[in-house]
Amino acid sequence: MLACIMKLKLLLLILLIIITLGTFNAHSKIYKVGEKLTNNQVNIDNNLIINLTEGEWVVARRDELHWGWLTQFLFGFARVENGELMEIIEIYDANMGASYQSYLDEAVYELTFKDPYDGCYERPEYYLVEVYKAGKAHNCLVVAHRDLIKEINTPDDPQARSNSVDYRIWLRENDIKLPNIVLYSKHSYFSRHRGGAWYSIARFINPKELNAPKNKFLTEETSEYHKNNLENYPEHKSTMEKWISNSAKFQQQFEIMNKSKKHQNLDLARYILDDNSNKKQENIMKSLKQLNDLFKSGVLSEEEFIKAKKKILN
Repeated sequence: MLACIMKLKLLLLILLIIITLGTFNAHSKIYKVGEKLTNNQVNIDNNLIINLTEGEWVVARRDELHWGWLTQFLFGFARVENGELMEIIEIYDANMGASYQSYLDEAVYELTFKDPYDGCYERPEYYLVEVYKAGKAHNCLVVAHRDLIKEINTPDDPQARSNSVDYRIWLRENDIKLPNIVLYSKHSYFSRHRGGAWYSIARFINPKELNAPKNKFLTEETSEYHKNNLENYPEHKSTMEKWISNSAKFQQQFEIMNKSKKHQNLDLARYILDDNSNKKQENIMKSLKQLNDLFKSGVLSEEEFIKAKKKILN
């Protein structure tokens, strides 16, 4: 979906040429579109076990591609609250096998670092990119925001629209409201020391989940969350910092699930907010808002407002 998960058909086309005698063993749990998750947990290959936030989760997308022994899966799990989409987690699961490694590894590399629409490299719309890359192995974290309505209906990548058909059907049949702007993170890991397993996870979250302020600008370029605009919107910046912290913690768990070697792990400690710091920042923002409301209503004079504001910030 959404031009952010790997081009499965392209990979299959590459592999079709070389896989005549190859072997592939897939062990993914098979989820069905419309299936409701009962335990707030996703189990992929018995390696990736992802705990979901509380709420009702449903399988909204499934792609399953086969050619000979080659099988790849992509599942999209969604959570809705009061008729509005709150979260999507997409999981791509493939095993590159032991045969034809040079061809397969090159295909993974091309799809990860050479995709013109999305990938593990710096792009103007990405807020943060952290990558480990050695040979054809990689470990990657991307944090950004997305114009979700555009991504589903009119993405820049023409192939992505056909890939998101399951979502459009599910959204239409269930009359689900989409947030214009969502926060996004991508987590991708591939290494031969794991037997060629390749996992990529994309997460999309409604900013409401982080108690974010409303957005006035609803395109990807104009959004308050765009890295070129964020300094002008301190409350949105605080929300993005919380999302980065959340994504960094998730990446650390992702590395553990992948049994990543120590030298392959990303150095993310500086992005993680401790709970006390996070709570203090929320209290400051709440106090400033209350103070501003008092000033606008005329309860406080400008002099009283400035003095109280200085006291909160200090």
